[in-house]
Amino acid sequence: MLEPTPEQRRMLEGRNGPMALAQFLSVRDQAAFDEFRAASESAVREKGGYRAHGAHVDQVLAGGEIPFQELVVDLLPSAEAALSAFDAVQEARATAIAEAYVLAISPAGGLVGQIRRLRFLSPLLRLILGTTSEKERPELEGKLNPATGPIPETMQVLREHDLATPFYMMNLNKYFAKAQYEGGRSRNLTGEQAYLRYGKRIVPYLVSVGGYPDFMGHVIGTFVGRDDSPLHDSWSEFAMVYYPSRRAFLNMATHAPTKGMHHRDAGLARAVLMSSTSCTG
Repeated sequence: MLEPTPEQRRMLEGRNGPMALAQFLSVRDQAAFDEFRAASESAVREKGGYRAHGAHVDQVLAGGEIPFQELVVDLLPSAEAALSAFDAVQEARATAIAEAYVLAISPAGGLVGQIRRLRFLSPLLRLILGTTSEKERPELEGKLNPATGPIPETMQVLREHDLATPFYMMNLNKYFAKAQYEGGRSRNLTGEQAYLRYGKRIVPYLVSVGGYPDFMGHVIGTFVGRDDSPLHDSWSEFAMVYYPSRRAFLNMATHAPTKGMHHRDAGLARAVLMSSTSCTG
């Protein structure tokens, strides 16, 4: 499936405010894809937008087998502009792409800017939190949920990549409607509110290794994609998080505080994590 259904198209029609399209793409022909990538970026620019990310998917750390090799995130000034730019390259897309799953996203820039401004604290936080090297965490063995985060097997594959090159981690989250704490208690929190409690604890660790969220947004819905796609779900949030290296990610992940992990488990129903090497943007 490469084009939106009438119902999926109506989801965007008349919607106000900036709009981002996150396109997960399975490549049919590499040469044709290179041409499609250039043509689609040009179409986005013509409509007053820009390509926030163009990345090759190196590995899926959480979320299972996902048959997409490329990830493109375009930010446009309106839903109308997003529809127009997407339609402009329909013919090129049919030649280059075998399968697509596209999410419509409402960008959220406030938190992104706030965390970026904290990067000057990285050296100090690295010393305080000990994120200068990777740490063994035997107490977590068998306790990590493969539906929401990386497990030892996927982390080991990550270690086999180039550990020094900067990359982006794509985070796709689905929150519980009500927080699911042990014993069935919700603490009168939504899943998103519970996850935010975890997020506040992890931010210093992210900043300590030089990482930051480069793009974040609320998922409006699926713009292109079948219900039987491995990515299909009622997603809540999309983010592209920058790390100066895979080594930095491993240092952060292995030092993450276990004290707040119950908030993550209570809030997060499902997640997909993709490590991606930037091609453009």
